[in-house]
Amino acid sequence: MRILFKRSLLSCLFLLAGCASLRQVNFPPSEEVFITTGDGDITKPYKPVGHLIYTKRGFRLGFLPLIGLIPISDASAENAINEIIAKEARAMGGDAVINLDIKWTPPSDGILGLGANGGAVFIQGTVIKR
Repeated sequence: MRILFKRSLLSCLFLLAGCASLRQVNFPPSEEVFITTGDGDITKPYKPVGHLIYTKRGFRLGFLPLIGLIPISDASAENAINEIIAKEARAMGGDAVINLDIKWTPPSDGILGLGANGGAVFIQGTVIKR
């Protein structure tokens, strides 16, 4: 009985142990649209064109075992910046996005698909014309 208790306690410690991950978000080339999280090397004066706000919440079936591992609609910060933010900035008539603020919760697989989620991304920034 004592061995069973120790093994179950050890198993719980492994399952509940935290882990860290490093994710990298690549920006598009500066020749297309200059994107920076600060003011960057933008020469003043510049003309503010508008403000962009983008939000997406990913979706996974986290209540079904193993099915939750399938990425149905994950929220990706890199795809949002490269495809949507850059495209919308050009459509607004701007050639740069400054003061970009990214809040991103990456997708997680849960435990064998249980409790999996598609993550969430919230991005905002100021579109300017240099």
